[in-house]
Amino acid sequence: MSGNPAGPRARCLTIGSSDSGGGAGIQGDLKAFARAGVYGASVIVGVTAQNTLGVTATTSIGTGMVGHQLKAVLDDIGTDGVKIGTTWSAELIWLLVDRLVWLDEVPVVLDPVMVSAAGSALGGDEEAVTAVREGLLPLTWVATPNMTEARRLTRLEEEKDPAKLAEAIVELGARAALITDAFPGGAGDWLFDGERHHEITGPRRASGCDHGAGCAHSALLTAFLARGMPLTRAARTAHATVSLAIEHGAADIGNGRHPVELTAGSLPW
Repeated sequence: MSGNPAGPRARCLTIGSSDSGGGAGIQGDLKAFARAGVYGASVIVGVTAQNTLGVTATTSIGTGMVGHQLKAVLDDIGTDGVKIGTTWSAELIWLLVDRLVWLDEVPVVLDPVMVSAAGSALGGDEEAVTAVREGLLPLTWVATPNMTEARRLTRLEEEKDPAKLAEAIVELGARAALITDAFPGGAGDWLFDGERHHEITGPRRASGCDHGAGCAHSALLTAFLARGMPLTRAARTAHATVSLAIEHGAADIGNGRHPVELTAGSLPW
């Protein structure tokens, strides 16, 4: 299922939830894929009633339908990279593990979204967290939790050092860990590639346009890896691209946390 015999364009698959406001989730991922020059396909595992102010309702998609979507995409289109976002339940996670374990050397990026940017819960009970730890992390090339999610995944609830959290995630089976928003008071990520640590820093953008930033970050990382970019460069390029998307965000959209704007500004790559 890896490779692309039909042509040079890389293909990426996002597995996650719909955001009716269009700023994050599946919709945000597909925008990020397009910005990175890859073809985007999707498997929807949940639907949210959501806007820039928050999430007002959620529902999950049955695992049978999720399985049908996966089969339809992988049997015909294939994929050169997979991004996994919201996962909702242990049952769904183990289905994904069963279907994705057969992918041969395809980068898998896990963005373990448990809470939306506006503070609304998006799944992640303890049974689901255990399934992520035991099932998904061993399939993951790069896990991209924020500090709160990293603490929950590792069960190091009081840990403040992103390096130690990243190492703990790799010990759980991921090939690499990228802790986002790792530095208080400033924008930056911490990458542990399994051997070396890398600080990825930059100015914090105070535009108020950060809805979908996390989704875009991990989707861009997936796309760059699918295109063959080395991990450290892919992580730095994804960070810089999202920073620009926040700086030039869609301040005219919505009345809460405005969406990032991936089409604005000059690309940093």
